[in-house]
This record gives sequence, C-alpha cells and structure tokens, in this order.
Amino acid sequence: MLFDRLADASRYAALSPRLAAGFAWLQSRDWAQVADGRHVIDGEDLFAIVEGGTTFDPAVRRYESHRTYLDIQLSLEGGERIGWCPAQSLPSGTQEGPDIWFHPEPEYGQLLTVLPGWFAVFLPGEGHKPCCRLAEPARPFRKCVVKVKWG
Repeated sequence: MLFDRLADASRYAALSPRLAAGFAWLQSRDWAQVADGRHVIDGEDLFAIVEGGTTFDPAVRRYESHRTYLDIQLSLEGGERIGWCPAQSLPSGTQEGPDIWFHPEPEYGQLLTVLPGWFAVFLPGEGHKPCCRLAEPARPFRKCVVKVKWG
C-alpha cells in the first residue's frame, strides 16, 4: 500500500510504467470537466472509474481485494476513510466478479483518512474497504479509481 498526495506521485513512477501512466493521467485532468463513469486510458491494461455518492458507516462496508489489477484511489471531493489490511492478514474471500473478492472483517486493519488531493494505492491481494464515512453524518464524496493491470 502507498499513501501520499497526488502532487508527490512522481516519486513512484519508477515502480511500473503503467503506474506512472496512471498517475500522469490523474495529474493532467481538470476534474470539473471529467464526467463520472469509465474512462479508457490504455485499453484493459489501464482505465479509470470516476464516481460519487455518500459515504457509508464502516460496519456496512466489506473488505475487497483484486488479483489482476492494483487500484489507485484518489479523493476528489469530500474525502473518505478506506480500510486497509495486508494480504497476509486478509481472511479468505469469495470471488464475486472477474477480479473482485470480498472478505470477512480481518483481525487486523487500519482506517486511512483520504482527503481531496490524496491517494492510496492497493496492490493485488491487499484488502481495502472504500467509501467509509469520515464522521457523522455521512457526507458526499467524489473519487477516481485507476485500475492498473499488474504483472
């Protein structure tokens, strides 16, 4: 897992050309002009999903993980908390889509506060529980998730 400000994302460019391309795409957007939905960057190897909604009570959210893609989750508006669990501590899950597994609550996990302009990168196998509220009551948020094919 990586956690940093988008302004400092160039520090991670050497990890992977696709990761670098994902960060470059995020940094080149005028977010007021980007519609919600799926945006192709490089076919199925690199694409983005822009979405908004209202944050949830963490108790009703589930941990998820992926095997093929890593996620760059960038907060655009409102902020959210995202649960994180290292792969080795994540309980076995159930596959519910082509590249998504849902898991029971792990014994160990951390909640990250992700404010606008900050991102978290979740590697394949790492558990994450997005869209959790920062505080009472739940509030609107907007985010972009870049899916980076890994490997």
